[in-house]
Formats: sequence, C-alpha cells, structure tokens
Amino acid sequence: MERPKNPSSVYLDSNALIYAIMKRPDGEPVAEVLRLAEAGKLTVAISTFSYVEVRGYGNNDPYPPHRDRQVIELLDSPHIVRVEFSRRVALRARRLAYEHRLKGFDAAHMASAVEAAVNVFMTTDADFGHARRIEGVWVDKPYAPGDPTLFDG
Repeated sequence: MERPKNPSSVYLDSNALIYAIMKRPDGEPVAEVLRLAEAGKLTVAISTFSYVEVRGYGNNDPYPPHRDRQVIELLDSPHIVRVEFSRRVALRARRLAYEHRLKGFDAAHMASAVEAAVNVFMTTDADFGHARRIEGVWVDKPYAPGDPTLFDG
C-alpha cells in the first residue's frame, strides 16, 4: 500500500492541529495542508471534538486568551469542514474502536474521517499505526501533499 501523493481531502486529527498551532517543526506539513485548504486546493475536515481537544496550551498552563482566540479562528475557518458527532458517527466509532483497537476519542476522530469520506487521515498518534487503510481512508503521519517524502525524516 502506498500513501496518496495528491489527495483531494484530508482529515486532521486534533494532535496534528496542535502541532501546527504550536509551530512545532513536525507541524509544518499540517500548516501546508491548511495553506492548501485556504487556497481552495484541498478539502480539510475536522471533528467538532477538536473544539475541546485543540487549545494550544496545557492543562496546567496559564490561560492565554490570545492563543485561544487564534485556535477558535482556525477551527471556525470557512476553509475547514466540521464533522458533527452524530449518533451515526458515534456508532461507527464504537465499531471502529473494537475492530481496530482504538481508544474512544481516536475512534471518534476516525469515524468522523470516514463520515467525511476523506482520502487521508493525518495523525501524529502512533496508536493508530501508520501507513494503512481503515474503511477506505489512508491513515498516516502528517505529510505535505504533492511530495510525500518532503517532511519525512
């Protein structure tokens, strides 16, 4: 199996979004995916769970209002498709959790990606196991579409 070089749609797991927001070097592929979405060259989907998980600060850190506003602006972007966590998505997540040994929120994100019918699910979470397909969606660590080896290292 080979990762899609030029996907038309990508789902970003919360951890991938956090890496981009925190401007970590390994978040650059995600930043590129977001730039492509803004340019109208790529559809990007997230779960509404991202509003809970993606904050840009830790539980024990002081609350940074400016960072929180930046995160909400990103999540509210008109260039991002938000997948609502419906009963149908929840039941799919329940099944995926069992079939693929995923934790609860991981299964919820994967079910959201399947619901959105994206080509690629990007996550930094090693629990997913990278370079595989789940219900037709390619699961991989974040990469810049067009050159799948550009940010590998």
